[in-house]
Amino acid sequence: MTVSSLAQNHPQDHSPARVVNSSNEWDPLEEVIVGRLSGGVFPTWQESMRATMPPESWRLFQEKGGRPFPQDLVDAADEELDGLARALEAEGVKVVRPAPADHAGEFATPHWRSRGGLYAAMPRDYLIVVGDTIIESPMSWRCRQFEGDAFRPLLKSYFDRGARWLQAPRPQLTDELFATGGHHDRWAVTEFEPVFDAADFMRFGRDIVVQRSHVTNAFGIRWLQRAVGSAYRVHTVEVNDPHAMHIDATLLPLAPGKLLVNPERYVHNKLFDGWEIRKAPQPALPRDWPMFFCSPWVSMNMLSLDERTVVVERQEEPMIELLTDWGFRCIPVDFRHVYTFGGSFHCVTVDVRRRGGAGQYLDVG
Repeated sequence: MTVSSLAQNHPQDHSPARVVNSSNEWDPLEEVIVGRLSGGVFPTWQESMRATMPPESWRLFQEKGGRPFPQDLVDAADEELDGLARALEAEGVKVVRPAPADHAGEFATPHWRSRGGLYAAMPRDYLIVVGDTIIESPMSWRCRQFEGDAFRPLLKSYFDRGARWLQAPRPQLTDELFATGGHHDRWAVTEFEPVFDAADFMRFGRDIVVQRSHVTNAFGIRWLQRAVGSAYRVHTVEVNDPHAMHIDATLLPLAPGKLLVNPERYVHNKLFDGWEIRKAPQPALPRDWPMFFCSPWVSMNMLSLDERTVVVERQEEPMIELLTDWGFRCIPVDFRHVYTFGGSFHCVTVDVRRRGGAGQYLDVG
C-alpha cells in the first residue's frame, strides 16, 4: 500500500470538537502548549546522565545542580519562546502556557534526594497526546520527578472539559533502575520499572513509533501500548545513536509521506517504505554556541502547523532551502537561545488539538 492510498483512507473526524484531539504531527494545528524557561535550574547530577549529556556539561551539572541557569541566557530564551507564541497566534493557533514555577526547591523521597528540579520548558518530554487522551510520562531523571506540577492546571482544565487524562505510574527511581556500568552498558536504565520520556515517541495516526533509549525502557513502551489500547500500534525502531534520548532529532514526519531524518542516526525501517525521505542538512549553529544538554541537531526539531507549513529556526538557512524546495511554507522564528537548554520547536510544544482523525499512514504489512 502506498502512502498516497493510506492518506486517502484517512477517516475525517465529523464528531463534535474535542478539547484534546491529536494523533499525528501534521494535521492542522488548533491549540498548543508552549513551555516556559523562567525559574529553571541546572539538573541535579545522576550517573545515568553520562550516557546522553555532552561531556563538557558533566562537571557543570555536578557542581551547579539545583542552582539557577544564567539569567541572561534564560531571558534571551524566554524572549524567543514568547516570540514563538506570538508567531503561532498570528497563524490562528491558540497558545497556552504552563504555570510559572520556581524549580529551585530541594526535594527528597525515602530513597534519594535532589537539590532542585529542572524547568517547564520542554513539555514534549513530559506529555504525549494520543487521540483524545493526554498522558503524563514517568521520566527517569530524578530532578524531573515533580516537573508535571507546572502543567497540572492545564491538565485539570482539559479533563474538566471532557479530555481523557492518564498518568503513568510514578517511578521510584531507586538505584535498581540504573545500570551499574553507566555509559559502558547499552542502556542507562534497566527494566526495574516502567520509565519513558514522551519525546521518544512519534505519532503517525494509528501507529506510534518509539526508540528504546537511555531514558525509555521496554517496560515503559509496553505500558504505553497497553494504556492506548488496541486502536493504536506501537513500533520500536532501531537508530544509530549511542546517546539516544528523544527521537525527534532523529526522524520527524512533516506531512503524510514526507519524513525528515538525521543522516548520522537514522536507520531505514520498512515501516517507511513508500515515504519520501530527505536528509536534514548540517546544522548552521556556530561551533562555540553554548549547548548544555544536546547536540546542534536540534536544528531539525521543528513543528508542523499543517501539511504545508513548518516553523523553522530563522538562521538555519540550509534547512529553509531544503523545506522550500520540498514544497513547504516556512515560518522563520529566532530560537538559538532555546537550543542552549536542550530543544527546539518540537520539544517546547505539545500539540493539544489538531483538526482531523487518526488514519493509517505506515506500511505495517
